[in-house]
Amino acid sequence: MNSVDELCTLIGSRITWGRGQDARSLDADTPLLEMGLVDSLAIMEIVTALHKEAGIVLPDTAIVAANFRSPKALWAAIENLSGEDRK
Repeated sequence: MNSVDELCTLIGSRITWGRGQDARSLDADTPLLEMGLVDSLAIMEIVTALHKEAGIVLPDTAIVAANFRSPKALWAAIENLSGEDRK
């Protein structure tokens, strides 16, 4: 995972889109929680996908609502992980 755009793609494939919503509209600033696009199950699916597809392990302390406000917020949390935490 090399960019917030790649993260947007991963997130977009793990959330349930409502009628009239389009995964292509997801960008770094999309308010995931505010729009109701993620819930606790979706967050865990995203965390699992990050681990399986990108080798990124989020510590329990990083799995908080603030880090899932938007793809940009999650990307910042990922970038803040030390090299050891990411593997």
